[in-house]
Formats: sequence, C-alpha cells, structure tokens
Amino acid sequence: MGLLSIPSSLPTINLCLKGKVLVRVDMNVPIDKAGGKILDDYRIEAHSRTIRYLINSGLSVVVITHQGRPGEPEFTSLEKHAETLSNYLGVDVKFVDDVMGPKAREEIGRLGPGEVLMLDNLRFVSEELIEGESQKLANTYLVMRLAPLFNYFILDAFATAHRSQPSIVGFPYVLPSCMGLVMEREVSALGKVLDTRGVSTVLIAGGAKVPETVKTMKVLLNKGLVSRVLVGGLVGQLFLALKYGNNKLLNGIKAGQDTVNDALETMKLFDDRIVLPVDVVQSDDDIADPMKAQSNVDIGPATIELFNKHLASADIAIMTGPLGLVEVEKYAVGTREVMKSMVNNAQFTIIGGGHTIMSARKFGLIDRISHVSTGGRAFIQFLADPNLPGIRALEISRSRFWV
Repeated sequence: MGLLSIPSSLPTINLCLKGKVLVRVDMNVPIDKAGGKILDDYRIEAHSRTIRYLINSGLSVVVITHQGRPGEPEFTSLEKHAETLSNYLGVDVKFVDDVMGPKAREEIGRLGPGEVLMLDNLRFVSEELIEGESQKLANTYLVMRLAPLFNYFILDAFATAHRSQPSIVGFPYVLPSCMGLVMEREVSALGKVLDTRGVSTVLIAGGAKVPETVKTMKVLLNKGLVSRVLVGGLVGQLFLALKYGNNKLLNGIKAGQDTVNDALETMKLFDDRIVLPVDVVQSDDDIADPMKAQSNVDIGPATIELFNKHLASADIAIMTGPLGLVEVEKYAVGTREVMKSMVNNAQFTIIGGGHTIMSARKFGLIDRISHVSTGGRAFIQFLADPNLPGIRALEISRSRFWV
C-alpha cells in the first residue's frame, strides 16, 4: 500500500505555453560571506532547463526567487544569480532591482517573446515571509500587483514547496498554474519511492535537519516503506546520545522534546531496522566508541563497513544528508564511501539537500545518482507527507482553472 495522497494529475508545463509566464524557482544558493561569490550553482543549473524550455517555446519569462533570510550574510540581491543563469541559458537575462514596484512592472510590460527577466529577491518584500492559506495570500500586494501581468504561473520551486507563502500558494489561486520541469521530476521520482513495496529500500538519514528527519524516519518505518535506516550526521548523534545516555553528544543539536520523544519511540519500535554507528570520529581525529565519544564529526571505519553491507543488497537507496562534517575534507570520508556504495549497488538512488549535492559533485558521483532532489526540508517532508503546501496550491489551481 502506497500513500494515497501522492498527486497524480497536477497540471504539467505544456498547459502553460502561451504569452507571458511568471516562474517561481528556488535559486537560494550558498554564497561566500566575504566576497559574495556563489559557491554552488546546482539549483540555478537545474531550473535553467525549465526556463530554456519556455523561451524555446516563444514565451516571455519572468523569474522570481528568494535568497537567504533577512539579517543573514546570504540575504543578497540577485544580480549575480541573473548573470549565472545567463551563462547556462546562453541568452541575456535582464535584471531589475525591484520586485513589485513601478520599475519591475514597467520592465515586465516591455518583455518580448523569448526574453527572460529576473526580479530581485522576493524576501526584500516583507509580505513574502507571511504564511497562510492560498485565498488569504492571494490578497497580498505582491500577488495583486504582479498576477494581472501574466497569462500563467509556473511553480518550479520544489525546494520551497513546503512553505505556504504568497509566491508559492498565492499566485496559483488567481492564475492558471502548472508544474515546472524540476517540480514534475521531483514529484515523479519521489512518488515512485513512496509507491514502492516489496523491494529493499534503505534510507540513509544524515544531515542537520534533525526534527524533520526523525519525523520522516518514523513515518516511513511505520508504513513499511523502508527496510533499513542507516543513521548518521547530527541525526545519528541524537540517537547515539539517547541510546547510550551520552549527553556530550547532545551539544549543538537543535531538537525539542517532541523530537526527542519521537526518536526514543522510533528506536523502541524499530530497533531491528535502525542501524546506528558503532564507531565515530571525534574532533581530535581519534576513533571512539559512541558510548564514550566526546564529539562526533564523522562515522568511523567500522560503521562505514557496516553501512556498506546493508547497501550491498539494496534496490533503492535514499540519502537525506551527509554523515559527517563534509565541509572539512578529512571528515567527508564516511559520506563519500557510503555514497559510493549507494551508486555501486542500488538500482535507484536519490539524494537531497545542499550539502549532500555539493558533496556528490565534489566526489564526482553526481552523474551516477538516479535523482538529485533540489529540496532540503521539502525533500525530507515530502517523504513523510507528499501533501506539501505547494502541491496543494497546484491542486487548488487545477480545480479553479483546469477542471
């Protein structure tokens, strides 16, 4: 039994190939805090395929995205994003340092067929940080000022589909809306996993998104959709701390009591299907028993061997995050070796999250992954519940405009 809520009839991009289109992408990328350089442009490259398809179809394309959060070093203007997108498309991407004011609307009005315009950072508009229902957010100034200028809205931002914000759920309420190519590919690939039974599916639960990953582990194990869960990263650190009473491993973990309770319950119910590290690398580079470890920056050699044994018979392997501090090369060993085992053994592989993608590219394994999800939290949350706000918004748009 799969998840009945997996969407099967969302409008696809071919229904939106006319006139002027507004495309919501997620080009929120890591940026060097000192020089402002884009450190990894995988998301920009991924969304360029959707935009190229639209301009090749003769449409006028306006691109909107966010970058960072207010107050953070990565909260920047999008001029460099437009330049990077231009390089991938091979055409000039116009940029306007405005989002919904007269300057932006004037440039949108001037845009001709086959041309591309990028508006500035959506989060420069405070309304974009509001969360709510589609009908309510359709009444924000952002939506009311921009929507009348377009024939269609295309939602390609799977990585932000877990947020119920105006640019995700407001536009589909007032414009006929479709999935972009990235969104369609994500829903299709991840949906296959959730609809699959009778095969060996191994979830490698790593990374730093502890509450979301613990919830996803619990749901997938409860539904019998994964055979084994190999746990590492900060997620594994939490499980080890709770299993062995090693409070030193709780340092740096952001997890409330609900998450702790979920982790304890999941370990109790599925002890035979959860595989925890048997050794860890400490910050002083010593290999330690998890019972006595003072810190945890990577899985140890015995754990790598153990995890790889479970992957040897896997049909599907999913990695939600790194197994160690991959920003430091010597602590990327566990993630690299386990990722190698994934691609060498499993028939279908999925990875997601910015640090996981950066690692796969660095290891030279990105082209061997069956599906690379642009999402971080959205990727993890979709595995737990596919009915994300962005998905629901497209379903609402379908019922309002397509049915």
